[in-house]
Amino acid sequence: MITIGDGIHNFADGLAIGAAFSLSWKSGLATSLAVLCHELPHELGDFAILLHSGVSVRRALLLNIGSAMTSFVGLYIALSVATDLATKQWIAAITAGLFLYVGLADMLPTMVHISNKKPWLMFLLQNVGLLTGWGILLLLSLYEERISF
Repeated sequence: MITIGDGIHNFADGLAIGAAFSLSWKSGLATSLAVLCHELPHELGDFAILLHSGVSVRRALLLNIGSAMTSFVGLYIALSVATDLATKQWIAAITAGLFLYVGLADMLPTMVHISNKKPWLMFLLQNVGLLTGWGILLLLSLYEERISF
């Protein structure tokens, strides 16, 4: 279930990156950086869950790599069909909906039902993590036009 859900999520990431690159390389680079920032801990978490459920290290790596490859499918589809503004808007709406679903249906309930000896510390760490991620995304969206190499 984790691998299938992660594959769908990575497909949406690929759609978002492809649509962003079809707008401009700066927008694509900013979106790729944002996806990298959220995918790294997500993939590590999936790997840990697979190991905890009894899957071997080799099989867990193969499952993670296989689900990550679906992002390339989404990228190529978005790059090939995102030729006009209406298509880009549809892709953005679909990916935003998938991201909201993942956040609200998967991540939020898990955060709420954590049992810890120090609940206030856990609450503080969760909120610092969320605010840091939102801050990075805000900075990327505000200054994406100033990115240059």
